[in-house]
Amino acid sequence: MIYNVFIEPTAFQEIETSYRWMCDNLSAEVANNWYYELQDAITSLQKFPLRCGIAPEADVIGREIRQLWVGKRRKYRVLFVIEENVIAILHVRHSHQSYLTEESD
Repeated sequence: MIYNVFIEPTAFQEIETSYRWMCDNLSAEVANNWYYELQDAITSLQKFPLRCGIAPEADVIGREIRQLWVGKRRKYRVLFVIEENVIAILHVRHSHQSYLTEESD
C-alpha cells in the first residue's frame, strides 16, 4: 500500500523555523542538506510507515503517534499518525525539545 503524506500546518511551521535557524546560525548549506534529508525521510513514509515506533507521547495524548528519527545523530523526530491510507505529519521536533503534552497536540 502507498500512503498519502500530508504535512499539517504546525509541522510545516516547525520545519520552516528550524530551517531559518540553521541558515542564520550555521549555514545555508547545512540547512539545505537537513531539509533534503528530512524530505527524503518523510517521503519514505509512503511505503513503510509502520516501521517507525510509537512515540513516548502516545500514552499521554491518547493517540497512536509514531516517530521517525531523522539525521545521523537522530537529532529530529517526525511525529505522525496513520489514518487509513493517509499519513499526517503533526510535528517535527528537535531531540532536545520536551515531549508533547495534551495541551501541545
